[in-house]
Amino acid sequence: MITHWCPSSILSGDGSTKKFCLIVLNQPINHVDAFNRLWDNAFYKFVADGGSNRLYDAFKHDQHKLAQYIPDEIRGDLDSIRPDVRAYYESKRVKITKVSDQESTDFMKCVALLNEKEKERGQIFDIVATPALGGRFDQTMSSINTLYKFKDQIERKFILVSDENLTMLLDKGTHQIQCQLSLEGPTCGIMPIGSAATLTTKGLKWDMDNLKCEYGGAISTSNVVVNDIVEIVTDAPVIWTIEINLLNKPIQ
Repeated sequence: MITHWCPSSILSGDGSTKKFCLIVLNQPINHVDAFNRLWDNAFYKFVADGGSNRLYDAFKHDQHKLAQYIPDEIRGDLDSIRPDVRAYYESKRVKITKVSDQESTDFMKCVALLNEKEKERGQIFDIVATPALGGRFDQTMSSINTLYKFKDQIERKFILVSDENLTMLLDKGTHQIQCQLSLEGPTCGIMPIGSAATLTTKGLKWDMDNLKCEYGGAISTSNVVVNDIVEIVTDAPVIWTIEINLLNKPIQ
């Protein structure tokens, strides 16, 4: 079985991916273009606790613009949301829910919220989380760990978005990735995190043929996409990451 991906469709909104839920995390929102695209294309918009401060601060200089970014719900243990931010979103009738489970991150609490919505609608949504990489290293690795937690949910795609990259987990097997080079690439990487993986690829400048990759040995970073279709065969889960190729305009 081949798993097909077109991750940049979350930016293009061309309908080649199914509806997705956007989860805003507690990292700075530095570039507006990719964020606008994700927000406009998402079916649900959830904010994880401290992500509410990031969303508010990114657009507070323009109250009209700020009012365009009203999430469906804010959820978490609510130890990070500032009083002024909470008051603003409450004034906009945003539901703010405290979940005190210390065994799950605020990110996971938003995933649980999506599960509730999915049961109501009888529909499974893809998940896109942003800004998911960068900032504190432990939070970055926690986001990567979340990909591993959901790798067996083959009915949905799970994509992390940062200012510069689209990142996802490829489970063992064969994957074909449709690349829209006007939106992503050419720089990419394939990284085995947690265990070694033997990789065979097509469509990269430096293709691999049954190459064992592991930390402390060979890993594929700073590789280059040369075809619209990239094929990756792996015998263990690996992380695929590709740069976002947009004229990212910093938020002023």
